Amino acid sequence: MIAKIHTGNNFGGLVNYANDIVKKDAVVVASYGVSLTSNAAITASFKAQAKAHPGVKNFVGHISLSFSPNDKEKVNNDLMAEIAREYMRRMGIVNTQFVVFRHQDQPHPHVHIVYNRVNNDGDAIMGDCNFRKSAAITKALTREYGLTFGKGKKNVRRERLKGKDVIKYRIYDEVNASLKSCSSWQDLCKVLSPKGISLDFVRDSDGSVCGVTFTDNESNVTFAGGKIDHSLSFDSINQFLETANVIGAAAAEMLLQPHIVPSSSGGGGSSSKDDDDEDKDRDKKNNYIPRKRKR
Repeated sequence: MIAKIHTGNNFGGLVNYANDIVKKDAVVVASYGVSLTSNAAITASFKAQAKAHPGVKNFVGHISLSFSPNDKEKVNNDLMAEIAREYMRRMGIVNTQFVVFRHQDQPHPHVHIVYNRVNNDGDAIMGDCNFRKSAAITKALTREYGLTFGKGKKNVRRERLKGKDVIKYRIYDEVNASLKSCSSWQDLCKVLSPKGISLDFVRDSDGSVCGVTFTDNESNVTFAGGKIDHSLSFDSINQFLETANVIGAAAAEMLLQPHIVPSSSGGGGSSSKDDDDEDKDRDKKNNYIPRKRKR
């Protein structure tokens, strides 16, 4: 299960999208504090409460929870509603209006949580946009409910990506493909350059490298490697390149000196000639018959 968090200030547009029965086959699986008679009634309920705290500019809360296609038969409406409520509770989204809409237009089960970031007491909800906290909670819930963990970025449906996510995943794909033929940072720079991607190092105050960034040259959008994926952090890539370099050096040595092969004996073994000599000496000793002394 993964969560995507958004905030805004337009309840009307979001409710119309989330409760689109025709295109999304939307179903309300849980709600609190709003009138469900129509999209207009839902929107009006949210707006009325948001006015209690005019200082909150982005009073619209929107979180999508997506589950693995493998869990499609397991996560019925009741379970999805239960998980959504528990997710909100752990995120601190309590004492406020919300509606949980299930969409059934994709192979993977998913819900859209629309909630008011101004709670029932007129206070602003804080901490509900903490991405690290959200990631920890979704992992915990996935484990507790016996759901399927995602397989990472490789299985993300690229055709559904928008905005900077398109660029982020393009960089992810290109860097991973390029690393297969690289054994140094210089190699990686050269391979990525024709693909319109450049990399730069992030340095500490003492000049030592502590990170790496990747830039899509056409859009001039830059991401830290670790923000794209943990596998693209400086430490992860550096370890990969060091391993590739060692393996490459060993392979090159074998090509240059094919007569050198590992010894199968323990310690410094003897040559075949020495072995033959030892065998002959052993045979002579074993076959030795003492002569009788002359009297």
